[in-house]
Amino acid sequence: MRLSKTNILLIGIVPIIFGLIILYNYFVSIDKLDPLGLTVSKVYAQLVVIGIAGFLGLSIYWSILVYYIYMIQENELLIQDNFNQLAGSGTRHLENAKNLIGKVLDDIKTSEKLKM
Repeated sequence: MRLSKTNILLIGIVPIIFGLIILYNYFVSIDKLDPLGLTVSKVYAQLVVIGIAGFLGLSIYWSILVYYIYMIQENELLIQDNFNQLAGSGTRHLENAKNLIGKVLDDIKTSEKLKM
């Protein structure tokens, strides 16, 4: 199944939007925990960095994955076109070789008839 550019764009953007929603909810939950105790306030900065780094890492990973899917589809078309050209060329060469072998066999037959 081949994906259109619109589908690839949707596949690339929709999970990132969901990731932003998840990141927003993550920050809301951290903010609610912050005033409750000293433990959370000590690691609040680290939790923020972990959330941002996780989102950026997954967004970049997902974008690269979708780009690879797009490039594989484009290369598939190029490979199929080249294969069709090469297959046609190979068939033509085989037909030429068959004709040449036929001519050589005919020449051998005629030379044998002349010797007899």
